Order: sequence, then structure tokens, then C-alpha cells
Amino acid sequence: MGMVTEMHLPGGGGEPGTRFNYRGMHRYLITLLGHPSCGTIADRETVIPTLDILRESCLAHRFDVYAYCFLPDRLALLVRGKEESADMKLFLAAFRTASGSAFSERTGRHLWSKKYQERVLRKTEVTRAIAEQIFRLPVKAGLASAADRYAFQGSFVLAGVPPPAAKRSPPGPRAGKNFRRKDSRPRGRT
Repeated sequence: MGMVTEMHLPGGGGEPGTRFNYRGMHRYLITLLGHPSCGTIADRETVIPTLDILRESCLAHRFDVYAYCFLPDRLALLVRGKEESADMKLFLAAFRTASGSAFSERTGRHLWSKKYQERVLRKTEVTRAIAEQIFRLPVKAGLASAADRYAFQGSFVLAGVPPPAAKRSPPGPRAGKNFRRKDSRPRGRT
């Protein structure tokens, strides 16, 4: 009895049994692990330039970032290709190379481990629900008392994030420029 060493998924509209090609308007949950030598990646000196490079890579490779969260040892991303030619592997390689080079020039250390984790989201998975799970990671890790109190997370496209339950308390500082509430009505108990 042989072991299966490759998983074959139908590629974006291709023939059944063809390899998934990571191109198109798919959504991906990606975890980039920090290199053991880099120390924490969740500090302002690392996050701000890395976010700038993430924005540039998204524009160049036609991706949207629905959620990002810098934790001390990793970066969690929820991204989606904006058109059929969007290639996740090329986007991720460009981002990792550019951000890693910038970090290395500044510190003399590596930013990312060689391996990363990625998962293609199923059509039935709700993007906002996955984003909210990402925004709860700092709370689970004991880094913040509430999701909206953690500075190193956000979204380039979603308004009103972190999760709605966290909106009851005043929002903390945001590393991302696009964080905003959908409305400015006072929130109170009814």
C-alpha cells in the first residue's frame, strides 16, 4: 500500500485532477513565521516598514489584505486575489524577499523563516469571520485585553474591524491607515 505524497486540487476552473495553481480570485490564510534570530516582529520599527512593503506588493501583484496581525513570532494574513491573473506564490515571494531584505539591511538579521503555512479558504468560509479570528489572536496570546486594543493588526479593505464585540470599548492605536468605524454614532447599551 503506497502513501500519497501530493494533494491534487482542481485548479481554478481546470480539469479535475490538475494541480492547484494558486492563481485567481482565491482567498488564502497565510502564516509567516519569524526567523529565530529576528527577535520579536511585533514592534513599531519592524511593523511600519513591513506594512509599507506589504501594500506595495499587494498593488503590484493584485491582492487585497483583508486582515493582518503581527504577533511576536509570526505574521498572520488573510488575502484575496483581485483578478484571475493574481498569483499568490509570486505575491508572497515578492513580499517576503522585499521585507526580509529591508529588515536585514536595517538589523543584519533574517526576518522570515524559510517555511510558511498557507490554506486556501473554501467558498463556504466567511471572510469577515476568518478576519475576526485573526484579530482575536493577540487576546488568546495574552498580548491584549481586547482585539481592538492591539496596535499591530488591521485591514487594508475591511471597515469596522476588529470584531464588532470589541467596538464597545474605545479603539486603541492602529498601525494600519485604513482602520475606521462604519459610523460615528455613540455606542451604548439598549
